[in-house]
Amino acid sequence: MLVFFQEYLLTSQSAPQQPAVPENQPYYPEQGNFVAAHAVYSLLPAGVDAQNARVLFIHAHPDDESTSTGATMGALAEEGAQVDLLTLTRGEMGEVIPEDLKHLEAAHPGTTDFGAALGEYRAQELAQALVALGVDRHFFLGQDVAAVPGGRKFFRDSGMVWGADGRAAANPDAARDCLTALNLEEEASGIAAVIRARRPHVVVTYDHGGGYGHPDHLRTYEASMKALEMVAGSDAEPLLVWGLEGEADPADTRQQAVIQGSLMRKRAAMQAHRTQIIVVDDETFQYSNLVPQKISARETYRLLQSKVPEHTMELNSLGGNGPLSSRNADIHPSVGNSVLTGIALGLLVGFIGTMYHASIWYINESFYIPWGALLALILVFSAATWNSLRAGRNWAGSLVGIITFLVIALFAFAKPHSILVLVNPAVPVGVAGTMWMLGSLAATIVSNVWVNRLRYRAHR
Repeated sequence: MLVFFQEYLLTSQSAPQQPAVPENQPYYPEQGNFVAAHAVYSLLPAGVDAQNARVLFIHAHPDDESTSTGATMGALAEEGAQVDLLTLTRGEMGEVIPEDLKHLEAAHPGTTDFGAALGEYRAQELAQALVALGVDRHFFLGQDVAAVPGGRKFFRDSGMVWGADGRAAANPDAARDCLTALNLEEEASGIAAVIRARRPHVVVTYDHGGGYGHPDHLRTYEASMKALEMVAGSDAEPLLVWGLEGEADPADTRQQAVIQGSLMRKRAAMQAHRTQIIVVDDETFQYSNLVPQKISARETYRLLQSKVPEHTMELNSLGGNGPLSSRNADIHPSVGNSVLTGIALGLLVGFIGTMYHASIWYINESFYIPWGALLALILVFSAATWNSLRAGRNWAGSLVGIITFLVIALFAFAKPHSILVLVNPAVPVGVAGTMWMLGSLAATIVSNVWVNRLRYRAHR
């Protein structure tokens, strides 16, 4: 490692520092915001089950695998597939978020290693992320089976700038030993060596747009496609090649794959990249520019190449085991739809429960069962639970209970001496009314606890 680090420094002495990022708002495509009518739900070809599948992901920098394809990688690993990752650079030109690590930045005053130490640090972060994702083998381009003819051991991060339109653009001061400045054929030969050694059934890399357009992402796509040309016709040629979809185009006629992956694994992997990522909460993350982005379990791909004629997909191979699966946690209607559904259910449950809550079975003069109120509370619990699961949001279930409670309160107190809901524990019908009113809130709380428990068990 010391020899490698020294070589890294010696070949980098003329590398300029990365310029400051402009103040304009960066643009990132939102993952999974478009699903084609004929999308499939697996990356695997027919006849290759997940337990026997070998899938190679090819990315440009540490953290790309987690933010872009982490949910898919985690889901494949959980299904028993062999998941490999090839990373082309060590992300030497990245900005550093934690103040105690700012000195690692290539652009930090006094830093003379041009990001070499940051690259080493990010490699350690990547190793932690790969444990969370369940990756089987990892390679850096130029190392191990990804060795490049001619002896080059590493390929530097090219860096980037944000253009005036908020889109990623080439770094005008990129180092002469960076990925985009070096020989494409050499880079492709290293990728081809990994494909020959690992024999993946499926290769996953960027589409031609490179995700959000980072120059190294574009170069990774180009080198990957050149590598696939090198192995074409051999027994190492993969059956399917997918490109990570960046900005979705509804007019794109290529086959789309929609993967509802492991949100838990993706989030854990992102947390490992602390120099680059802030995990704000369960659903939001930021890079150093503090632009909020969604942590999405839904990741979409477009078919780049297919070796199998008229391939079909294992539609349920990554489908999970029901609406509570972490892989399906991102399948839910819009917020507005969830709100309207919650209000409608609350009104309906409130009216129906009020009509029947006062039904009582008198066993004798001193003992009775308010079965109408009990059934009404079961109805509240069921409606709240259903809306929580459907929406993927706990507040959607709580909304049902709150609206139900307001309907009951209206019937009980809006008119003096109301006979629709009597809240008076002194008489049996008043006991039923009290149960119905206060119990609606209790049933909602129990529903939330139950849903959270189910989600926890599903994630486990």
